Amino acid sequence: MCTKTKIINKFKSTIEKNNLIEKNDTIIVGASGGPDSQFLIYLLNEVKDYYKINIVLAHLNHLHRLDANEDEKLVEKTGEKLEFKTFIDHKSMDDYAKKEKISAENAGRILRYDFFRSIKNKYKNAKIAVAHNKDDQAETVLMRIIRGSGLDGLRAMDYKNKDIIRPIMDFTKSEILEFLDENKISYHIDYTNLETDYTRNKIRLEIIPEIEKINPNFKNSLVSLSDIAKSDYKIIRKVEDEKLEKILIKKDTNHISFDKNEFEEISDALKARLIRRAVEFLYGNINDFSKTNIEDFIKIRSLENGKKIIKDDLIFEKNYRTYDFYIKRKTLEKNLKEIYMNLNDKKIFGNYKFKTALVSYDFYKNSSKKNRVFYGLENLEDISIKIRYRVYGDYFTAMKNGKRKKLKDFFIDEKIDRKDRNKIPLLFINNKLAWIVGKRRSEDFKVKYDDTNILMVSVEEL
Repeated sequence: MCTKTKIINKFKSTIEKNNLIEKNDTIIVGASGGPDSQFLIYLLNEVKDYYKINIVLAHLNHLHRLDANEDEKLVEKTGEKLEFKTFIDHKSMDDYAKKEKISAENAGRILRYDFFRSIKNKYKNAKIAVAHNKDDQAETVLMRIIRGSGLDGLRAMDYKNKDIIRPIMDFTKSEILEFLDENKISYHIDYTNLETDYTRNKIRLEIIPEIEKINPNFKNSLVSLSDIAKSDYKIIRKVEDEKLEKILIKKDTNHISFDKNEFEEISDALKARLIRRAVEFLYGNINDFSKTNIEDFIKIRSLENGKKIIKDDLIFEKNYRTYDFYIKRKTLEKNLKEIYMNLNDKKIFGNYKFKTALVSYDFYKNSSKKNRVFYGLENLEDISIKIRYRVYGDYFTAMKNGKRKKLKDFFIDEKIDRKDRNKIPLLFINNKLAWIVGKRRSEDFKVKYDDTNILMVSVEEL
């Protein structure tokens, strides 16, 4: 077989082994005009009929180099030659980096993927194809080793990550350049790739060549390390998933709860991985969380119930029955003060809908008491019905003999977690705490058989 046929077969093998492309997909190619990008475009062109795919080129001019327009022109020319729809836009990565106070390299990455996804949204069954190659993978692994990455980081880049595919990650740079030159395919060299200002360039141009003097097969060794890490990660992930099924009590956008007893029984190593999973779910990534941060979270086990460990706006809290992760935010409950109700009234407070009504003694005796409380009132002319959350010093009549109990002590006795105490509405009648909603009513205003003024308050959780 000729070199071209071998390359195409290898390309198809990578696609099928990693399930990168399906028939009738639209492939949005991140087209830079560089050799890797041109290699990817021309290989996709070779298999477009085989997979029945629609190919679209997307080029973002970062306005970073004086010769950036040459890249743009080459992408346009390639699109015209191969008859591919081509989208081109211009956004300054330097201006964005300055505005967001991030590196120019990171700014360029963010702008590119935002641009690619804006195009992807125009098509059905669309994927974004980027031109990372085998050398890029080796460099990424080494970069992460230098930065002290763990097993997860050593996996480096995946062939497929959600809507992004990397179909040429099995090809070395030398294979790519040889193919382009043999087939007389034009490409443009980005001269900034030859500068050592960026970490990746320094690794590519200086560090790897020095190590290859000792081990000429060093790049392959790095890629092999990535493959091993991916295999081990799958095994560990399965263990994590099985444990999560046992300990996960609640999972929503801003809150994750672990069963306290189950979580405390597992090893610290597994605790660390489950904490990382929780952080990743709440934040979308774990980029700002170091090994030390995770270790600090694990120390919460030695603290008392109700204690918190806070990192930025993420809170990890130990409670009676759970360990809770949640994002600190201003909630409706904290900003809400109090509401007053009239007789035969309906009002919403926090996540609850309250109703008041006057009822007969027969209704009181025969109706369900679920989510309802009844009070016998002597005078309807001067009645005050108020709902609010707790404040310091609240108490209620807990005994028939009139003995009072602090609300705080009630919460402690009932093992109600601190995180939940501020969310429980309190019903006051004539300034007396009459109902800890859903938990306990006071001994005040008890209904007697001869009462004619019976107030019913019902509640419905929204």
